[in-house]
Amino acid sequence: MGTVDAPVTMVMFSDYQCPFCASWMDETLPVMMDYVDDEQLRIEFRDLNVFGPESVRASHAAYAAALQDSYMEYHQALLADGEIRQPAELSEEALLDLAAELGLDTDQFLEDMHSEAVQEQILENQRLGTDLGAYSTPSFIVGGQPMVGAQPTDVFVDAVDQALTDASE
Repeated sequence: MGTVDAPVTMVMFSDYQCPFCASWMDETLPVMMDYVDDEQLRIEFRDLNVFGPESVRASHAAYAAALQDSYMEYHQALLADGEIRQPAELSEEALLDLAAELGLDTDQFLEDMHSEAVQEQILENQRLGTDLGAYSTPSFIVGGQPMVGAQPTDVFVDAVDQALTDASE
């Protein structure tokens, strides 16, 4: 989200079964969107699947949605209202139903969900996270500085403000 030329980048490593990730999406993302809208911040989302096969399946689904330019809509639907879905709500059938609700081409979605390209992207994001020391979710990199865990929104505001100050020096 946001322009590639933004002076500050935030990378979020999350899991679709992480309640703290869901809370962050509901409580902190709206505040961060002010920075995105002002072209001061770019937010990149990376899946770091730590909760098991349902998380992996949800990641496949989110990236399949991304191939139809609907990643954020799908991502936010999986974590709607700051809540995670129950494991049964992350079955392939439930994920396909969500794609249909969002108006995606479900045949293409299902094909992409099982594609090698999607699998490779998920593994790459997992490697990136672990290479950077992100072993739990949520984990963040804000302006090159790591942040781990569910922090209050003000902590993210301060981190982005500091990164903006550093970027302008």
